[in-house]
Amino acid sequence: MNVAVSHRADWVIDNARKRAEAIMEQGKADRYDAAVNWLKKVKAAYIQLGQKAEWSAYRSKLEAAYGRKRKLMELFKDLNK
Repeated sequence: MNVAVSHRADWVIDNARKRAEAIMEQGKADRYDAAVNWLKKVKAAYIQLGQKAEWSAYRSKLEAAYGRKRKLMELFKDLNK
């Protein structure tokens, strides 16, 4: 999927978002690191498309929805790198 970012960024966004959201919705704390890894791919794809504002809006939406999940929010800090 990392290679696809430069060629099919829209596909990466759709695919990685679905995977990350499924993990977060299930509340599987032991898999939150995998969700954040998927979100890193989403971020890279948004940046590739020049849509940094859309990434920020999406991230804010996730923080609002899952902000009470402390472990997940701690891992979200990795998305700033």
